[in-house]
Amino acid sequence: MQLAGKIVVVTGGGNGIGRALCERFHAEGAAKVVVADLEQEAAHAVAVAISGDAFALNVRDEEAIVGLVAEVQGRYGHIDLFCSNAGIIALDGEPWWATSAPNETWQAMWEIHVMSHVYAARACLPGMLARGEGYFLNTASAAGLLNQIGDAAYSTTKHAAVGFSEALAITHGDDGIGVSVLCPQAVATRMINQA
Repeated sequence: MQLAGKIVVVTGGGNGIGRALCERFHAEGAAKVVVADLEQEAAHAVAVAISGDAFALNVRDEEAIVGLVAEVQGRYGHIDLFCSNAGIIALDGEPWWATSAPNETWQAMWEIHVMSHVYAARACLPGMLARGEGYFLNTASAAGLLNQIGDAAYSTTKHAAVGFSEALAITHGDDGIGVSVLCPQAVATRMINQA
């Protein structure tokens, strides 16, 4: 996708991969990059650096995503690219016992790694379908292609994210909707205590 002149939203944009995506989209000439993050100060800092907009956003809250999409569409008319990037890691189970992570971890990973993509698509699709174009970039993980040993909740939900993205692409490709999935291996970010 050519980014010049496009309106882009990035969740989890305040740090790590999300911040790098925001910076690159700006460098590629996006008309506006909307930086959404649970950490409002981090989102604001990135937005200031790239002349973007900052939003505090909990991607586990569908109404919040709907509100963000509505506000961006109200300001700029549409969204060209929604980059659903927010993610977490939680090593609170026994690595050699696949079911050991508590239900709270499984639920959080399900909501952040899978349902946030669903919520974004639900909110953006009507406008994109009406225009006959739009793009989703969903961040999953290499663990969504090949299981990561020692973290069943993470790998399982990342697999589901890849599966949903494929379903989105198959269902709406002929409608002018593009879908890509970013599947990085370990990246030196704060999430893995390396930034």
